Amino acid sequence: MGIRPEIHLGSWLIIWVFITTSNSEGLNLKPVIGILSQELSSKMDDKTGNLYTSYIAASYVKFMESGGARVVPIMINQPEEYYRGVINAVNGLVFPGGSSSFRSLSSGYGRAGSLLYNLVREAKEMNDTEIPLFATCLGFEMLLYLDANKINPLSRCNASNLADPLNLSPDFEQTEILGSASQDVLNTLTTTNSTSNFHKYCVTPQRFNELDLQKNYTIVSTSFDREKDDEYISTVEHKRLPIYGTQWHPEKNSFEWAFSSIPHSREAIRAAQYFANFFVEKARQNNIRYSTAESRTFPLIYNYKPIYIRLLYKSSFQQCYFFK
Repeated sequence: MGIRPEIHLGSWLIIWVFITTSNSEGLNLKPVIGILSQELSSKMDDKTGNLYTSYIAASYVKFMESGGARVVPIMINQPEEYYRGVINAVNGLVFPGGSSSFRSLSSGYGRAGSLLYNLVREAKEMNDTEIPLFATCLGFEMLLYLDANKINPLSRCNASNLADPLNLSPDFEQTEILGSASQDVLNTLTTTNSTSNFHKYCVTPQRFNELDLQKNYTIVSTSFDREKDDEYISTVEHKRLPIYGTQWHPEKNSFEWAFSSIPHSREAIRAAQYFANFFVEKARQNNIRYSTAESRTFPLIYNYKPIYIRLLYKSSFQQCYFFK
């Protein structure tokens, strides 16, 4: 056990602490994952009585919990000090999917995502602290947008309410996210319609290269839209940091039921679960402590009650956590 030197950033004091709750390999046995909230859609806002400012789909919470982590919701529209505190309190971050804008100047999701992305890189540069980040669908798109210096990498495509396989890149075995996957998981991902897609925008390999995104990211897989004529990037991994992105939704296989396209076979669920296990294992390697002091500022998701949103309208989510 040891304590890193204090770091003064303006009026904000950050103290990095190694925790003692670990096993013989030094892994953190109580990892905490922060999931970024986002603005409600207009329909969701109307159906919930215009009472809330942000939400998180419960499937993302359950997905991280299924890998052995606890979850902290990250609120939008907070001061910079709040997000610096998040980085000091959690062992990993999730940028979830949804329908919010991330390019609008008024987007709380976009502003928080941009700041957190910069803080993840800053933590590595300043303290050699690696905070894993998993970005899905909208989060995936925001990830590449931010790395492209906020130049839009997206084009329209038809891949909503669609299940399909992944086309792995030739060097996928050298990546962390799939290099350690078992053969049965790889077979499921590549030979069956096992990945759930709900997106209308894509990043094509051509656009990826035009924006020089290959400098920082490896293409792990591609997929094709419904017409099978537009190839798009479906999985990426950062070349130096534990940052991973999927345009598809591994959290839906086990926890969302609204659409028949969502794969629920034993094999598809096992393949999706691999990604929860993989990411939480990466978070276990980060020994930042979530303490009583942090719990007062960043309360665990257990302090909130999900709403069965499907009772209110035909949503793609079964349950959501809402925040005022």
